[in-house]
Amino acid sequence: MTTHKSQGQTLQHVLVDLQSCHRTEAPYVMVSRVTSLRGLLILRSFNGNIISCHQS
Repeated sequence: MTTHKSQGQTLQHVLVDLQSCHRTEAPYVMVSRVTSLRGLLILRSFNGNIISCHQS
């Protein structure tokens, strides 16, 4: 399933490949679809620079 297609979905289990992220929004969309951390599996190591936090 693509990141775009997963938007709006709620999933029990998610396997994500964060190395494939080309936009900064993609990691958030990918990991926020799963209902708990137990259902999240990250496929392989990734560049931590793709994750950012904007404080409001």
